[in-house]
Amino acid sequence: MEISFEPLNRKMMKRITLLTGLVLFFFSSWAQPDISNIQLSFTANPSLNWLNTTSEDVSRQGTVMGYDFGIIGDVFFSDNAHYSLLTGLLVLNTGGSLNFRGDQDFNFAGKALPPNTEIRYRLRYLEVPFSIKLKTDEFHRVFYWGVFGLSPMINIGANGKFGTYRRININEEVNLFNVAMNVGVGFDFDLGGNNSASAGLIFQNGLSDITTDNPFNDKTILNSLKIRLGLIF
Repeated sequence: MEISFEPLNRKMMKRITLLTGLVLFFFSSWAQPDISNIQLSFTANPSLNWLNTTSEDVSRQGTVMGYDFGIIGDVFFSDNAHYSLLTGLLVLNTGGSLNFRGDQDFNFAGKALPPNTEIRYRLRYLEVPFSIKLKTDEFHRVFYWGVFGLSPMINIGANGKFGTYRRININEEVNLFNVAMNVGVGFDFDLGGNNSASAGLIFQNGLSDITTDNPFNDKTILNSLKIRLGLIF
């Protein structure tokens, strides 16, 4: 998925500063004196994404395929491996499509658009999840788990497709912050040693409006259904 970025300006510099602070926070969170209580894994997750809106003049138009990848880790509360805090650093490529009906032309990303225009959002976020993870005992080399928590995100890129326009920069139409709730189930398969393969199904329900103010004054949330695939080290 290609994302076009705007030239560096004050708003983009603000995003870079916030992004840098979030990355530093992530790495400092691993600075624990007892690293034996941390289990890291690399994850790559294909996803199905869609937008929901509260406005009667805006409707959802299908789904968008996406993916995310990064490093996640279990920080165990004690020597008991059944309970842990799951956190990490993920790059999300996601999006969705909306149809703006109304009864008159409207402005979007500096363009005057007619009613019944479908806009496809292509979005990129940096996510730092915070979830409680519960894991069972081993059953024939398999551990089953469930997660529940929140995911703060920072938007690091956005473009749109509408009418004859392709990959138009729409950073001004997308809010900087997003928050979603995570719930999911899955399993880890013991490969021997300290390594395991992990797979699961995660539903991510948006809680905050991802769009800035527009003529339709709606709240638009981003939802995702993900297949989580990982390799635990």
